[in-house]
Amino acid sequence: MNDLFDQFVVEAQELLETAGAALLALERDPADRASVDELFRAFHTLKGSSALFDMAPFTRLVHAGEDTLSLLRDGHRAMTPALMTPDLADLLFRALDQCARWVAALEEAGALPADAAAAAEGLVRGLAGGEAAAGAAASGGAVEAFPWVAALTDAERAAVGDGALTAIDYTPDPECFFTGDDPLALFRRVPDLRLLRIEPSEPLPPLAQMDPYRCILRFRALSGAGMEAVTPAFRSVPDQVRIGSVTLAPAAVSPAAAPPDSLAAAMLEEQARILDLPGNAAERDSRRAAVARAVAAILTALGQPTERTAVEAACVDAGAMRRFLADGPAEKPATAEPRSASAPVPRRALRVEPERMDALMALVGELSVVKGQLGPLVRRAGNGEMARDLKNFEARLDSLVGDLRHAALRLRLLPLARVFDPLPRLVRDTARRLDKNVELVLEGAETEADKDILDVLGEPLLHLVRNALDHGIEMPERRTAAGKPPAGTLRVRAFQDKGGVVVEVSDDGAGIDPAAMRRAAVAKGLLEPDAAAALSDTDAVRLVFSPGFSTAGRVSDLSGRGVGMDAVRAAVERAGGRVEVVSTPGSGTRVRLSLPLTLSITRVVVVEAAGSLYGIPVALVGGVQRVPRAEIRSVKRAESVVLRDRVVPLVRLRRLLAQSDDERVREADCVVLAELGDGPVAVAVDDVGERADVVLRPMTGVLRGLRGYAGTAVLGDGRLILVLDLRELL
Repeated sequence: MNDLFDQFVVEAQELLETAGAALLALERDPADRASVDELFRAFHTLKGSSALFDMAPFTRLVHAGEDTLSLLRDGHRAMTPALMTPDLADLLFRALDQCARWVAALEEAGALPADAAAAAEGLVRGLAGGEAAAGAAASGGAVEAFPWVAALTDAERAAVGDGALTAIDYTPDPECFFTGDDPLALFRRVPDLRLLRIEPSEPLPPLAQMDPYRCILRFRALSGAGMEAVTPAFRSVPDQVRIGSVTLAPAAVSPAAAPPDSLAAAMLEEQARILDLPGNAAERDSRRAAVARAVAAILTALGQPTERTAVEAACVDAGAMRRFLADGPAEKPATAEPRSASAPVPRRALRVEPERMDALMALVGELSVVKGQLGPLVRRAGNGEMARDLKNFEARLDSLVGDLRHAALRLRLLPLARVFDPLPRLVRDTARRLDKNVELVLEGAETEADKDILDVLGEPLLHLVRNALDHGIEMPERRTAAGKPPAGTLRVRAFQDKGGVVVEVSDDGAGIDPAAMRRAAVAKGLLEPDAAAALSDTDAVRLVFSPGFSTAGRVSDLSGRGVGMDAVRAAVERAGGRVEVVSTPGSGTRVRLSLPLTLSITRVVVVEAAGSLYGIPVALVGGVQRVPRAEIRSVKRAESVVLRDRVVPLVRLRRLLAQSDDERVREADCVVLAELGDGPVAVAVDDVGERADVVLRPMTGVLRGLRGYAGTAVLGDGRLILVLDLRELL
């Protein structure tokens, strides 16, 4: 039961995401039949799955949503915008949100909250209008005559009996298999089913032209139960079924007439007749196989399951089949046929707990570190035969460890659709609150990244989207006055680049005004007026990432507190990434987030300061070079240097770490160019070593609160290094 419950939680989350996307599409285009079907299928599946557990409020709510959506699936009238009013969309969104909260509670506590029944009651009442209309549609024409009932044969009348019966005439939608409906499964829920006819609803096409995914059948049935007991079985297809009461007179049969199971006997006799039909060898073989399947099914329905091989052996001709039936089939359960050696094996998915994946990646990381210890041993071995063997072994081990690391990393990769999927709903709701028209364009949702990167990316992405909606995209009247379309465009794009993942959030709104940024920085006391005036436009735009900075005139539930963009930069840089912003006043803004592909293994540049080793994440390193001391300019204790035609501030790592200055006389300093969110910074170090892939371990114990360090790592030769958090240090 626990496994089944866990599977329900996972599948319910996926179905709710699918339903949300379908509802958004349906709201944009009320005539989109595919979205109606997808939305209905999600509610229908949730209803059936939730009914397996003791969660009546959940089942009742999704059932009410399913009944409401029956209106939109009514094939007898056109889909019009009037049917899909904003109020109805809001109600369905609220129902989906409530279900999502319940699923989260089920995942955490294993049960629905105490107020679930009350919450469901309010939403069900809101959806009751759709349910009432659906009921009206279902009852329409239910008492019409059923001519096929009057044409029943005497054998059929004897089988179903006389008196008051309920007639069912069901013609499924030809696309019913794609909307989650199973016509036969519906009839399994009909109480006291007396008769079921399955006939073609249209002339059958040639076998070569037949589409197995289209249902072209009509189902006619009689039940001994009343209409009130039969109707609930067809609540999901009210527009495709007619149900009514009929009364059958007693059949005029003689005492010698066939027993009640004569319908089965007539069907078996018909199968024998088919075996005697003329035809070539191929046609006879096909008929024999079809007759064997039909006979086996009839015997199973009569409670006489028989081995398939025995039935096939008896169906060589009509005489052999009749003798087989007269002697009585062996009442053995049919055994499953062995799978053919050439039959394709279905592909299966394997669910693995995240903790196991994390443990595997940790072991792979440790293996990479241990592999690195082999290099120094090879160099110490010299150039003899043993050294050559060690070098060959090192090369093979390096290749295998690389392949293993790549394979383990692939197991952790997930598409960015996981963080993209909530955005359409967020944009829809926020734009409506702001009275703005916004079109969201998503690109690259299939781009993959480590699941830890997705966890890091989720919150910053929401901040950027909200910021673009509130600050970037203008009101429709302002856009029209500026010669722009009334509806703004918000584009979220993802792609892989240089071993990492890049996400860009851009809009065609008002952009960022550098002059306004300078004024806001001075007003909030972040900069002196002279310093603000000296800023370039590019640096002024970067002020948006400063802590406590905001240009909003008032504080709202969306913005104005000055914590959003700073939180974006902090989260991305903690993950070893960087943030860049480019804006053109009047044309829009683009924010680029560059993140590593994984957090499990970090590539660092090893540097030395005061005899100790430190690591700087490669993602932050823009270059390394030696700068003659004569080219370093000093103003009091502040230093700067010209690198790549830019004046870059220079800081010394010894001073950042509160260590003594290097007293050695040097003609040049080793400088690492660090690319941070506020601009480049040159960091002077004593020496620069190799680049290394390390497993970063966060600081623990009393060192947890130590600022300026991202964690510790062990190099291949066993030496311990501290990995620096340059943003905190600076």
